[in-house]
Amino acid sequence: MIKIVFVSNYINHHEKFFCDEISKKPGVEFHFIQTMQMDEERVNLGWSIDINSLSYCTCSYGSNGEYEKALKSCSRADVLILGSAPYEFIAERVRENKLTFFYAERLFRNGLWHMLYPPTFFNVLKRFIIPGNKSNFYMLCASGYTALDCHKIHAFRGKYFRWGHFIEVKNFDSVDALLESKRLKHPQGVSILWVGRLIGLKHPEQAIQVAAKLKHQGYKFELNIIGTGEMEEALEQEVKEKDLTAIVHFLGVMKPQEVRSYMEDANIYLFTSDFNEGWGAVLGEAMASGCAVVTSHGIGATPFLVKHNENALIYENSNKESLFRNVKKLIESEELRTRLARNAVETMGNLWNANVGANRLYEVIKALKAGTDIPIYDYGPMSKAALLSNNWFKDDTV
Repeated sequence: MIKIVFVSNYINHHEKFFCDEISKKPGVEFHFIQTMQMDEERVNLGWSIDINSLSYCTCSYGSNGEYEKALKSCSRADVLILGSAPYEFIAERVRENKLTFFYAERLFRNGLWHMLYPPTFFNVLKRFIIPGNKSNFYMLCASGYTALDCHKIHAFRGKYFRWGHFIEVKNFDSVDALLESKRLKHPQGVSILWVGRLIGLKHPEQAIQVAAKLKHQGYKFELNIIGTGEMEEALEQEVKEKDLTAIVHFLGVMKPQEVRSYMEDANIYLFTSDFNEGWGAVLGEAMASGCAVVTSHGIGATPFLVKHNENALIYENSNKESLFRNVKKLIESEELRTRLARNAVETMGNLWNANVGANRLYEVIKALKAGTDIPIYDYGPMSKAALLSNNWFKDDTV
């Protein structure tokens, strides 16, 4: 029996599916330790999960010695997965070089220069550099950019695995039927969807700019925007000024399952975040829902999930013309939308899902524990993560 402990700030719908799968594996004793209560904003977004309904989940906070019990559980585990949790949960494992996987999005979203600030330097030194040079410490990269960030600080050299936030992958009776239902629901045009908090790093204004250009060129479509945030009032005003109120709809906040229903109705999904988007679970959700996706290359999940022009289209981050050209391609070609959407569903159903992730991680753990060669995967979860710089994708279209 292998005892695996996953410790992170809180369990949510981005982690639960992996936890469910790894907890079901024969020969595994699995525990998830939640280190803090979920903040109100995420609770209101429908992220909360009834911890008491999960037999494998416990909390490290409370008045009955839960913190000490959690520290002991982490120390004694055969394998620890460390997410967003304090260093104390791995301190003893670092001293004893016990098998540990860090689980992180990119470390330096705003540049490596922050390392010049002494408190940041010492925090990174303690949390990543020292553990990352231990032979039994590995990095699960929840972003295409994590590996290079670690490489720059000489941490986890050569021990980077592709990973991510796994989403619910539905088994549709027929992908063709799903895509046909999308077509029938929008016979006079296409339905475009944008989902997220209405904040700067997610650039919802780019979706509205695309809508204005599409309308000007005479295309028939609708744009639905799900979410709320500090930019909402300004965006609504922009829609009015550009006379887009008949085709751009602000739908407010929805729970995850309601969002998925809109994805399953939409033809095209726009993901416009910049390099500050750590992973971006909505990318996988949109792909699994049969959307033809146009996604920024700056998003952490894009390099892992997307093969350009095979299962989605990538545009060069902040290049508005690149974004518009790709959306225009999809509106003009039902064949392209159908091909990308079908391949996207296949990618998520056959490769980038919690079941594959749990199986592959377990096989790697068994090999490491036995001292044998670890399995080599060409693509997907637990394959080797390359050192990817911010400029890996360029749109050279003239």
